[in-house]
Amino acid sequence: MKVSDAIVGRAGRHASRTQRWLITIALALGTITWLLCTEGAQGIGRDEAQYMRAGEHYWGWFAELADNFEAGHTGASFAPATIDRYWTDNAPDHPVIMKVLFGVSWRLFHAAEDPNGAGLHPVPPGQPKGTFPLFKRPSTAFRLPAILFAGLLAALVFCFACEFVPLVAAVGASVLTIAQPHYFFHAPIACFDAPITTMAVAVGYAYWRSLRNPGWALAGGVLFGLALGIKHNAWLMPFFLVAHYLWMRRKDILRLRLPPVPLVFVSMLVLGPPLFFAHWPWLWPSPAQRARTYVLRHLQHEHYNFEYLGHNWNNPPTDLDLQLLRSTFPFVSTALTMPVTTMLVAGFGAAVLLRRRKRQTEGAGDDMAGQRLTLDPEVIPQPHEASWLRPGQDVDRALGGFFFFQILGPMSVLAVPASPIFGGVKHYMTAYPYVAIVAAIGLVWLYDRMALIARARGWPRLVPLAPAGVVLVCCLPALAETQRSHPDGLSHYNWLAGGFAGGASLGMNRQFWGYSVLPKLAWMAEHRPANRNTYWHDVLGDSLNMYVRDGRLPPGMGNTGVGEEAIMRSDLGIIVHERHMNLYEGVFWESYGTATPVFVRTREGVPLVTGYRRPGAP
Repeated sequence: MKVSDAIVGRAGRHASRTQRWLITIALALGTITWLLCTEGAQGIGRDEAQYMRAGEHYWGWFAELADNFEAGHTGASFAPATIDRYWTDNAPDHPVIMKVLFGVSWRLFHAAEDPNGAGLHPVPPGQPKGTFPLFKRPSTAFRLPAILFAGLLAALVFCFACEFVPLVAAVGASVLTIAQPHYFFHAPIACFDAPITTMAVAVGYAYWRSLRNPGWALAGGVLFGLALGIKHNAWLMPFFLVAHYLWMRRKDILRLRLPPVPLVFVSMLVLGPPLFFAHWPWLWPSPAQRARTYVLRHLQHEHYNFEYLGHNWNNPPTDLDLQLLRSTFPFVSTALTMPVTTMLVAGFGAAVLLRRRKRQTEGAGDDMAGQRLTLDPEVIPQPHEASWLRPGQDVDRALGGFFFFQILGPMSVLAVPASPIFGGVKHYMTAYPYVAIVAAIGLVWLYDRMALIARARGWPRLVPLAPAGVVLVCCLPALAETQRSHPDGLSHYNWLAGGFAGGASLGMNRQFWGYSVLPKLAWMAEHRPANRNTYWHDVLGDSLNMYVRDGRLPPGMGNTGVGEEAIMRSDLGIIVHERHMNLYEGVFWESYGTATPVFVRTREGVPLVTGYRRPGAP
């Protein structure tokens, strides 16, 4: 037996079921606990506050439905006027699964809100009976569903990685998925980007298993329908999976032989759209017209401002040099935001997959990692004829090709110069868990090499420690970097960029959504002007209302609105630093008659929020 075989053992799925379940649960609970312990430091962004408001509106419909059911006229809740009264909030922008969960979680788990927020509900909150007051801040209750999805992602990545690597490396994949500063920023907030990342892994996992097991094909259709109800990213998932399937069956295509159509694709086509239409009451009064409105909303989405390498991108570039620069966005942004150790071990994993492919083509043997990936009974072709039930039964499932399309697919869509990029990394974040699984393959290669070195140097006692030691050493930097970035993950850049300050110097986007004002709310409240003329810049009314409901801001702070005239009407104001908003600081200087701020909130020397107060204001 080779030393490496004795060290590594078999893939994680061959461990005991009890072992796998205990680790899966521990990873999910650990992720949820970490996020619950840290989310309170993260401000409420513009979009998040809108989704909280919409979720409460949707809860109002369910509450009225229950009342109508008790009164014996349930049909009244399904009248178009009633549906539109509740469900037009945030339509046609996004489907509603997560927003419904936000509203239900708020209704079930929030404690008594600050009395000052009593009049800020979009619909009457109803009686508190039947609730479980777990959270003091209502915003935490709104955020809980997204946090649970992040815990589910940690569990899913571990289970998926166990298909290819031992348990300890699969744990590393799970940790490296969560320990990414930009993902970690999005994970606890009441938005859709972290949940759709979870669904991308769930759909991909179901597809992968369905190539040999038809039961997973039906699950894939259901999961795809749920993904459609979370965010529009789900539209693209089948394209990346079909690309992999065609690559996997490329020999059939080259021979002009039609490969079997996978049941999972039929399931996605048959189950996905009905689930999408069923989940969204806003569509029901006019399904075709409103679905068209929803699709066109995103196909024709406006380009918000976004800074990338010193340029402000608010329209598709027309000059060739700018188009080429713009096409580098997802790749350069990933290189400057993902923890460097994660990218390094993912590079090792990619090399293993490439070598595996090369040696299969040459018909040669392989080293430990490549050999185990090739010879595992769940990976090599089985001696059975392929069918639409088991379309991958007679061929290798092209593991490297699978990860290639799941990682580069979402990133390539954002590389198209005409694609809006205003959300930065979150637009292609669905690729990141797959990067972490490839990194797990790299971890196996790395700790096998470390064990071989220990054996060669006569340190046999260190050999059993190699797997856990390498995984720990490779995960700790990512964990530390993620924790350090919080709560300003959008402003984070790795050491290749030079940290927060290096990212700003390179002209990379600093932030969006106006979330970063939270640490200065107490100062703003203490120094508010008597006439309440306060300018909040990018912190919109819904966010201010939630801060009041959370007890973090007193009522009556005032809000002069948006734009230059709003600054001129104010006596106290802030500017949230983004490239396209720099001009507003000059308006403060001219209107207030001073260029001296009353505070500057920074991270590692990078200004995020600057406050001004008009001299002599009461």
